Amino acid sequence: MKKSRLFPALVISLVIAIIFLNGIMIRENGANTETIQIHAIIDNSSDNRWVQFIAGMRQAAEDQNVKLTVMPTGHFADLAEEKTMIDRSVREGASGVILQLCEDTDVHETLQNLYGQIYVELVNTGTDETLESITGIVSPDHKAIGAELAAEALYFAPETPEKCTIGVVSGEAALGSTKQSMQGFLEALQDKGIGVIWTLEQEDGTSNLREMLEKKKTPDILVAVDNAGLEAAGEYAASLEKPIVVIGTGTSTKAIYYLDSGTVQSIVVPEDYIMGYQSVSDLADFVKKNTFTARARTVEHRVIHQDTLFDEENQEILFPIQR
Repeated sequence: MKKSRLFPALVISLVIAIIFLNGIMIRENGANTETIQIHAIIDNSSDNRWVQFIAGMRQAAEDQNVKLTVMPTGHFADLAEEKTMIDRSVREGASGVILQLCEDTDVHETLQNLYGQIYVELVNTGTDETLESITGIVSPDHKAIGAELAAEALYFAPETPEKCTIGVVSGEAALGSTKQSMQGFLEALQDKGIGVIWTLEQEDGTSNLREMLEKKKTPDILVAVDNAGLEAAGEYAASLEKPIVVIGTGTSTKAIYYLDSGTVQSIVVPEDYIMGYQSVSDLADFVKKNTFTARARTVEHRVIHQDTLFDEENQEILFPIQR
């Protein structure tokens, strides 16, 4: 009789233990009955230069079982405009936003005020000054990209670099990432004792960059420190009777076309797919597990020439598929 009374008690104890352990496992694995929403707020989101980045985000969203929304945007005017979009994401129930910051002096204060309302992951920036207010940063090293552009310009110089004229163009000059690329480029040239004859920086995207280039003196070497600048530089160079050297950074189909056609000699390509994938993966992990250690990740970049354009590893970075 003692055995018969003891057996139900053991069963009940076992069931309670299983429920308790299952609860711990659910919590530890970050299981969530509600679908996590993540919004991405990036400059001019429909631009072709974001194709690889968005592909990476979508793959990570599928792997992490979260809902991703890329917010429709034009060129950012200022941080206040971005703050309005973040507020909208909060109202729509997003748990976190992936944010490309435009340059603004009030960034630190703005991010601090957002902390507690919504998780923020920064992309395509080089600063880590705001890490205590965000979940993390995933970005190329834009100063290093600028230095790489300088090395490529000197490599492809049609004669002794000191005798060449160099022009620099940017089509997204308001963004911090572009400013860092410009800084890295100019500092690298300065270290070599070489200067530039002009710089052309478009702040707001409202004017025709190609027409602005046509008003400048044609240089021997034209360097573009962002994708918009590279597209305009390629279009401009293709219209000239005498060829010039064009170096730039970018990922759009148009930029790649100009490299393939020989109009552009070299492009420095950041691994945007990895940046997109890692940003969603890190943010989703943060939201699910309530991790409180911000992560700063630097994605790699690579130099691609016309004769290496169709190398397998370069095709993977330029034309990402399901990986």
